[in-house]
Amino acid sequence: MLAAALGLLLAASETIGWEAAAETQERAREEPTGVGRARYSELGLRARLGLSAQGPDGRAALTYAPSLLFSQAISGPAEPGTAARQSGRLMLETRLAPTTRLGWRTAFEWGLTDFSPLSGQLARPVVGQLPSQRFVRTLGIDTMLELTHAFSRRLQLAVAAGMERAGGLGHDAVAALPIQVGPKANASLVWAADRTDSITVLWSGSQARYSIDRSALFSDLQAGWTHRASPQTVFDAAGGLVFVESSASDSPSTTGTYATGAAGVSWNLPVAPQRALRTSAHLRLLPGVDRFTALAIQTIRGEGTAELTEERLRLGAAASEARVISGVGEGADELRLEARSSWNAARGWSVEGGLGAAWTNQAPFVGWQVQGYLGLRWAAQGLF
Repeated sequence: MLAAALGLLLAASETIGWEAAAETQERAREEPTGVGRARYSELGLRARLGLSAQGPDGRAALTYAPSLLFSQAISGPAEPGTAARQSGRLMLETRLAPTTRLGWRTAFEWGLTDFSPLSGQLARPVVGQLPSQRFVRTLGIDTMLELTHAFSRRLQLAVAAGMERAGGLGHDAVAALPIQVGPKANASLVWAADRTDSITVLWSGSQARYSIDRSALFSDLQAGWTHRASPQTVFDAAGGLVFVESSASDSPSTTGTYATGAAGVSWNLPVAPQRALRTSAHLRLLPGVDRFTALAIQTIRGEGTAELTEERLRLGAAASEARVISGVGEGADELRLEARSSWNAARGWSVEGGLGAAWTNQAPFVGWQVQGYLGLRWAAQGLF
């Protein structure tokens, strides 16, 4: 049925496009272990293939992204190995009326996931407890059906519902990272009050059962405000309440209500005709459900970024720190620092390099991790 629907959309589309990208990255990495510091030489390979179709009343997109990581021990108690991971995404959207659209998306991730603080695979900004090993074989499936409607140019409504599966795959992996399965939904109402201000009311909720014989109910209601103070400066703020209920078959349920919020500012400063500086700073208060225990957890996170672009050269820096301030894992802390550069050598080709460091007080990664990398990236797109 899925293949038939995608085939019909492709056949009826006015335009069919493609995109492809490949990246290779050589890394030198040092990290703490229980018996000393380990040093690695790592080679990362990533690819991305995409197909999209656009018609008068709908669109479709299919993306597949595999990755490989080859790790070679240099010194210390290092353990060499190979990690493979695959991900994909399918999106279908149709127009039911001039201002109403119905969309469906499904995404999956399967393979060995890197849980180290320097990993780029984990979804930020939520931080919680870490598993007892760097790599865990995981399977994630997320499917959502979404309906959007524009009442006017200024007022838009979106509602979505679906199912999600996350966690380990296999006996050993589930012991390190429990499975969680359940429904989820969200709804948002966005009102553009004028050219400089917009207000958003957002609700999201989920109910998940864990393989550790626990279940968790999560509900988040908040309101947000975005203000464009000038063509270069944007302020944003949000606040609300989160309700979490965790229960098990052999113990009473626990409930709690927590504050949630965020505040930040972004600048986009044109320094010269071909040079621009983009910076941002944000502070977030993030209640959630811990993926290992299904209990409530509350995190505070601060982050800042800066990026300078000049013709074919791009320089960037980022810093963030997150700390669990209440709930299970209280006191867990993570600090990340990164500097990166990119140079467009030719059309579709770029050379990238960077340095990164991370510190955490969570086992087995207690202490500082550092890495440097140099890579080559190619990307292209076109129409059939």
